[in-house]
Amino acid sequence: MTTRISTLSLFVLLMGTGAAAQNPAAVYDLKATPNNVHRGFFDASLKPVLRIDSGSVVRLETSTGNPRYFEKLGVPKDKIPRELYAEYEGIDNDGRGDHTLTGPIYVNEAEPGDMLEVRIRSVDVRLPIAAQGFTPNRGLLPEDFPYARDRVLFIDLAKKTIDYGNGIIVPARPFWGVMGVAPPAGMGRVPSGPPNVFGGNMDNRDLGAGATVYFPVHVPGALLSIGDGHAAQGEGEVCLSAVETSLKGEIQVILHKNTPIKWPRAETATDYITIGLHPDLNEAAKIATREMLDFIVQEKSLKRDDAYMLLSATMDLIVTQVVDGTKGIHAMLPKSIFTK
Repeated sequence: MTTRISTLSLFVLLMGTGAAAQNPAAVYDLKATPNNVHRGFFDASLKPVLRIDSGSVVRLETSTGNPRYFEKLGVPKDKIPRELYAEYEGIDNDGRGDHTLTGPIYVNEAEPGDMLEVRIRSVDVRLPIAAQGFTPNRGLLPEDFPYARDRVLFIDLAKKTIDYGNGIIVPARPFWGVMGVAPPAGMGRVPSGPPNVFGGNMDNRDLGAGATVYFPVHVPGALLSIGDGHAAQGEGEVCLSAVETSLKGEIQVILHKNTPIKWPRAETATDYITIGLHPDLNEAAKIATREMLDFIVQEKSLKRDDAYMLLSATMDLIVTQVVDGTKGIHAMLPKSIFTK
């Protein structure tokens, strides 16, 4: 079951339209068990853990927080959720395990040249324990912090807050830092740290509940994976780490046939979002801007020079993250400026 669209529109499919919405959506549960995750990489040759049709809904869990990591920091075992011991069974190190990715999910009929739409219907904190840290020679200010530091944080699941101590209470704003499809097969196995054309570790806090993300399909089935739960993160993620924790949520996956795109894109209820990824922050900004230009020119029937000036008046360029090797800029254009 696929949805076809007549143009390269990336943002205009409505919830109640299209072939995927004509029949009740199949619903799947995908737990963060050792058999349902892969850690620290993307790879087109990975065996899928779930196969779905376009329009299906997946209720999924993601896991962050190797119990051995928390024990190393002095957390008593009775303060570490039992679920984490099961989810990290067999891991032979004491790393935190942020990039424990649930998936991959195989989308039937997906082929290179198609586009995958992922609607984030909900996302929430799953467990009350989290962590944050930095390491030498990483982050935005390595010369200021040439050492490592880790800390454990606890989340009030009822109030949706994180207590930093000293009277500092941070509201939880959960989202998945890593969302991506398999890279082109020719890239082989790639680390999940730097984001790329397949998405991955975009660390974009604007892609939380209610957002929709669009990915280019590079291999049969697309092979969607999600993880790296964040309870809170500032734009930029300057120290290298967000408040890293386990999340739960619900996504709906819709396939668009013959709809090629170059880079991941997104939208929220209020904004169109394009994404630029590059080791040079200036180049990332250019990619995000050109992607938005292409969208406006095609979908709003504007001349390119008129669109360029419109973006200068209305579009915000936001530093997504500056610490993953490949840096991120995302452009946000308010939908409210368009009256038709």
